[in-house]
Amino acid sequence: MRPIHDKNRISSINNGKLMVGLLLVILPLTMSLAGCGEPTKASVETAARPVKVAVLTPGSGERTLSFSGVVRPRIESAIGFRVAGKVVERLVNVGDQVALGQTIARLDDTDLKLAEQGATAAVAAARTRRDVAASHLERARRLLPRSYISQAAYDLRQNEFDAAASALDIAESQLRQAANAVAYAVLVADKAGIVTAVNAEPGQVLAVGQPVISLAEAGETEIAIAVPEQDHGRLSVGQRATVKLWTAPSVAADGRIREIAGQADAASRTYAVRVAVGAPPSAMRLGMTASVTIAVEDKPSEMLVPLSALAESDGKSIVFVVDRASKIVRETLVNVDGVAAAGVRIANGLNAGDMVVTAGVQFLRDGMQVQVPAEF
Repeated sequence: MRPIHDKNRISSINNGKLMVGLLLVILPLTMSLAGCGEPTKASVETAARPVKVAVLTPGSGERTLSFSGVVRPRIESAIGFRVAGKVVERLVNVGDQVALGQTIARLDDTDLKLAEQGATAAVAAARTRRDVAASHLERARRLLPRSYISQAAYDLRQNEFDAAASALDIAESQLRQAANAVAYAVLVADKAGIVTAVNAEPGQVLAVGQPVISLAEAGETEIAIAVPEQDHGRLSVGQRATVKLWTAPSVAADGRIREIAGQADAASRTYAVRVAVGAPPSAMRLGMTASVTIAVEDKPSEMLVPLSALAESDGKSIVFVVDRASKIVRETLVNVDGVAAAGVRIANGLNAGDMVVTAGVQFLRDGMQVQVPAEF
């Protein structure tokens, strides 16, 4: 039994020696690799980082604003009957051209005509009473000088005549109202235009003023656009604009700003602006999408930089400016004054001729050495 234990002990000793030998071989290799890594990291930190740059030039003093809008009529009215009743006929549909004086719809006028007949009878009765009172007054006027009647009796006849005459006036006014109500049972267009919506159908009972159709007045077409806050102050009523249709971009029309809302929309925080089109092209239809471009004066002192040049530090906007001699970037605070088609407008913080980094700003920090393209 003892020789077996000796063999196991010898085997364990040999395995231990083998493990120690392997550790002696691996440990120097690991230390060597670790030593190689430290210079690489240092070299990365000290090497100049390649970047893209741009040299700022002063603004031209003018730029173009572009907005998307919708073709709208200047005046769009909800047309309804001036009396209540049941619709028996509607003669127009959505998209129809309506001429001045054209019949749009009719109501059942049976009750209205009965009311007119009653008013006519009331006028006849009131006229008869007035005539009788006038006859009594004339007789009293002849008898009063002869003292056949008293002054009080004459005054009574005069009062009866005055009351009868006033009653006749009231009856005649009510007759005219009844006649107008019969005429109001026929809805007639008071202006030419296009039907944009239908709100009532035959058989429907309508209240007074309830819309039957919506009518867009012909002849005046506008583009409704929404202008953001930063551009609202650059627009004014009467300013010229160019209008192009999305369906026909090659066709342009001249327009002028007619109206600028005095208050921003509560949801979008934009201002509603109406651009009147003096001579709309034949292809322009209500509801189409249009683009409106407006030339505005810009601040010459403002610099325009690409959006990719803008970064943020501690909640503030920054731009990295490259020193031409040392090729070191400096973190520069800037004030953004809105977004343009070609980039971001900078109100202050930059000057004409400054070289700013336009790509790779997320990898930069203040004082870092950079490598700019050879042409700069």
